[in-house]
Amino acid sequence: MRISYLLSGFGHTGGSIVLYKFMDKLCERGYEVFAITPSERIRWRQNFSNEITKNLYAPKKGFSKTDYFKNSLFYKSAKKIILRDPILRKIVYSLIKRPLQEPVQQIQSLIKGLIKNWIESEITISTFCTTAYAAYLLMDRTIPLYHMQAYEELFFEDEVMQKLARLTYYLPLILLSNSSWLKEQITKRQGRNSYLINPGIDNSVFYPRVNLEEKYRHPTKFTIVSYYSPARLKGWNDAIKAMEIVFKKYGDEKIKWVVFGGRPSCKPDLPINFVGRVFGDSLACLYSNAYIVFMNSWYESFPLPPIEAMASGTAVVTTQIGTEDYAYDGKNAIVIPPKKPEVLAEAIVKLIEDPPFAYSLALKGVETARKFTWDVAADRLEEIINISVKIYQRDKFADIPKFISGVFANEEEAN
Repeated sequence: MRISYLLSGFGHTGGSIVLYKFMDKLCERGYEVFAITPSERIRWRQNFSNEITKNLYAPKKGFSKTDYFKNSLFYKSAKKIILRDPILRKIVYSLIKRPLQEPVQQIQSLIKGLIKNWIESEITISTFCTTAYAAYLLMDRTIPLYHMQAYEELFFEDEVMQKLARLTYYLPLILLSNSSWLKEQITKRQGRNSYLINPGIDNSVFYPRVNLEEKYRHPTKFTIVSYYSPARLKGWNDAIKAMEIVFKKYGDEKIKWVVFGGRPSCKPDLPINFVGRVFGDSLACLYSNAYIVFMNSWYESFPLPPIEAMASGTAVVTTQIGTEDYAYDGKNAIVIPPKKPEVLAEAIVKLIEDPPFAYSLALKGVETARKFTWDVAADRLEEIINISVKIYQRDKFADIPKFISGVFANEEEAN
């Protein structure tokens, strides 16, 4: 069976990597998989995800320099700033002599590229709201699935884009939700059912790399790891406020704060070690050597960092929206409400003051994470594909062209 994935580009976010891993697994199981972007079509191969994430910016075979630049942190940050400022937008677009595209035009351009590069496939999987419209246009030629990894309306500040994202959940596509929270939102808000499909994690990469009992028995300095992104929903300002409380209580002699991901343009007046974007073994080592990993996003939908840190044998503090499938407060993690920096600080302090409790969370976290394998995730995807093949009525609208031609024929006869 041939399966095409519709991508807006090749990103390096957790959501992008999840899609690549699913594509790896489908290839491993004998499917013919293609990655379709507005600029190119790539035939996937086993473990191709490793080639993408090995080097962030150096162009590799099958990827254009434009793709890498457009997915760089610099490009994304600059683009966000420019798009928010009407004056900057006009200046930039006038300099590059391109007409200023509104949201609908942007999506039209993306759809045109995806349709052009699409290859005849039994299954076509859209992966974001901007690619869902292309899957809709192809619905008479393929079985269209929509793999949702967030309630995407929340990503946009522009009202038109918010409504365009919302509209995709009403399209006649077979919906897949990556978390119970997202599935619940789609049912509650759109009145539609979707198939639950949790992603997996690579337990051959994310596992305890140090002795957990020794790590939590007599800690002398507490390494705390978190993530930075300029996106407001990631809660960076809340993290700063929480860590100000922690540093005030213990000082930097006892606390080491390590932040991966991006780097803010304005560094706060705190001793922070920014280590940049790390993946694979480097990220696993970072998690495993930490005493605490915290993720305090306002909302997510099955975020990977908390469960990867759990798999690595580290006590985790995370927010409650979108982590319900694997994080259970007081059992394998501390789960807190979002936008509560004081509560976040209290959770961190609790783990510092009670190493046996932190140790118990770390042990239970490893146990939980082992259940979320990529083989289990791929089994579920195959199950959904097989169901879709059975239930989808591809010829449901096959008579429309004849119907239209018949109407015009009758009109000509009448005249």
